[in-house]
Amino acid sequence: MAAACVLDASAVVRVVCADPLAAAWLAPLQEAALVLAPELMLTEVANALWKLHRAGMGGSLDPQLLLVDARDLVDRFEPDRHLQAEALALACHLDHPVYDCLYLALARREAAVLITADQRLKALAQRVLP
Repeated sequence: MAAACVLDASAVVRVVCADPLAAAWLAPLQEAALVLAPELMLTEVANALWKLHRAGMGGSLDPQLLLVDARDLVDRFEPDRHLQAEALALACHLDHPVYDCLYLALARREAAVLITADQRLKALAQRVLP
């Protein structure tokens, strides 16, 4: 069982919307002893759900219920303010947006695995995470 994982919004949206590719993230998520995320994750998920709803791609799924499902995937949310200085340093070093670096900073701090559907972020995680 993995000690901890950090869950990013790209994977969460796929999991709560039952994307067939989500199975790749479910196993490590279920095996983790602790699932973490920065607070920003819920805002990013809410925005993605709004975009899907607006585009008519949500089908009969209720975005509000999906947001509750997203929140329920996480055991502990870390306040963004506790991660911002490290995320900014990573962003400057990696030339990558700060909001993604919040996930990297949290994963580094907690020695956790990052679960993401974002291939670019996954590649960066391989560079900066143990």
